[in-house]
Amino acid sequence: MSNKSTATLGAASVVLATAIFAAVPTSADAAQKLRYATWDPPHHEMRKFGVDLWVKSIGKVTGGRVNVRMLAKGLGAPPAYHDFIKKGAIDVAHIIPAYTPGRFLLHKMAEFPFLTDSAKARTVGYWRVYKKHFEKAGEAKGMKLMTFWVHGPGLIHNSKRPVTEMSALKGLKIRVSGDNNSALAKKMGATPIFAPITKVHNMLSKGVADGVFLTFEGIKNFKLGKLVKYTTVPPGGLYATVFQMFMNQKVWDGIAKGDQKLIESVSGEHAANYIGDAWDLADRNGIKYMKEHGIKIVPMPAAFTNKVKQMWKPLQAEWMKKAAAKGVNGEAALAMFKAEIAKIEASMKK
Repeated sequence: MSNKSTATLGAASVVLATAIFAAVPTSADAAQKLRYATWDPPHHEMRKFGVDLWVKSIGKVTGGRVNVRMLAKGLGAPPAYHDFIKKGAIDVAHIIPAYTPGRFLLHKMAEFPFLTDSAKARTVGYWRVYKKHFEKAGEAKGMKLMTFWVHGPGLIHNSKRPVTEMSALKGLKIRVSGDNNSALAKKMGATPIFAPITKVHNMLSKGVADGVFLTFEGIKNFKLGKLVKYTTVPPGGLYATVFQMFMNQKVWDGIAKGDQKLIESVSGEHAANYIGDAWDLADRNGIKYMKEHGIKIVPMPAAFTNKVKQMWKPLQAEWMKKAAAKGVNGEAALAMFKAEIAKIEASMKK
């Protein structure tokens, strides 16, 4: 699916969702009963042990003055959720900024390759970097950032052949989730095809794509076990994906100041910790599922890894320039990110 097609679908979804909720009151009283929507399946570990816990924590910490209700079904295509929140079609939800290229930039640092195999380390480390280096840039006007998380290491999965050297990617049509890993896939010789995760099963089953850049858990949670045969595991991940949880700004402003402080106390880094844990659990479950389905899992050889690292350098340098244009010292932010990851990984081993 092209970005243009995705944008058109997303716009249509926003119109529909806005119409559905047009009759919902907008008073401060109504804002205390908030609606959360997501496309993620309810069995996903990130939902069960992450987002759903945050949803419940709001009612608990505010003594029932503010409650969040998870809608039974999503509202439409994942790329549309940014506009759902900003335009008030939904009160709170998480988005994948990579699905809407051009709207956000700074989050891409948390998606850089070869940084860590732990979703929790990426997630909590990134929150700390965000608060010190990125928050002041104000990339999400009209929305209140509640927390965010980063999934585990992105891998190379495909149905055609083992990928243990660069040449094996040549000619393979690979689904990618954003412009970071799309550019890298192209440099590596593959043909990148952008698509949200909800489209991947259909793409692989119909041969539209030969493979997918995805996590361990994604193979399990989106039922791809019979559609891929080979997995290559880069050390620290070939990429990662950031998820950002936002609340509509007007809805947030309608919440009493005291309750805002209480909600913030169970959001931010507090929530990032256990949602990161949920992602790491999901990857462990994903590895078990993949082995049960006979998928051949191999580490990316050192020579292959070194070639990819060299290819990544100009892409990273490009991000640094764009970050500087926003008044952000990208090198300092990345150095802090790596240091925080190391601290968190060390604490997890104790």
